[in-house]
Amino acid sequence: MPELKHESKIPAATLLAGKYRVLREIGRGGMAAVYEAEHMSLGKRVAVKVLAAELSASEIVMQRFFREARAAASVKSPYIVDVSDCGRLEDGRPFIAMEMLDGETLYDRMTRVRIIDPQTTVRIINLCCKGLMKAHAAGIVHRDLKPENIFILMGEDGEETVKILDFGLAKFYEPVKPDEKAKRLTREGAVFGTPAYMSPEQVKGQGTVDHRADLWAMGCMAFECLTGRPVWN
Repeated sequence: MPELKHESKIPAATLLAGKYRVLREIGRGGMAAVYEAEHMSLGKRVAVKVLAAELSASEIVMQRFFREARAAASVKSPYIVDVSDCGRLEDGRPFIAMEMLDGETLYDRMTRVRIIDPQTTVRIINLCCKGLMKAHAAGIVHRDLKPENIFILMGEDGEETVKILDFGLAKFYEPVKPDEKAKRLTREGAVFGTPAYMSPEQVKGQGTVDHRADLWAMGCMAFECLTGRPVWN
């Protein structure tokens, strides 16, 4: 199998962390790429998310990346993507291994179907809220909910279900020392959200962002599903 080189795209058949054989790239964003891979020992398909090489030098970004694994793995819900492993590749880039999903994001659905019918909208939002209830009960706020982070797939009962993805901006309920508050807001405040779905307190970088920010985002998505346009232009 080919050796892993420190390059942006990982070729098929590359062995990652000694156990994941890359099959293909399935997605790429500004911070990371996602690959379909096979767990060699288990013969199981997984999705491996690898941080972009140019961001691996940033300690803040690294912490945020591993926070995603910690947040998703700490919440057991059928409506939150299951994370099974995390670590570093041979070239130092961090990775997260999670369940492989077949379906489409809510963003893809919105692009394909301009206005989503009320019954489907209610089901999608309701299932997302069930997942969020578990996360919030565990003291975790997602903080970057948007259609791209809601994955729609077929459940075992033949009905559509959802998985919440990308806890990279998740915030754990932890006491903040007064002298750290300004730094935290600058680092993790309005700059790192998605404006169309951000609550006013996130946009302003004021106060404590709690579970209500996630509820705001769900309301924005429900509005967009039903009307075919975002709350904010």
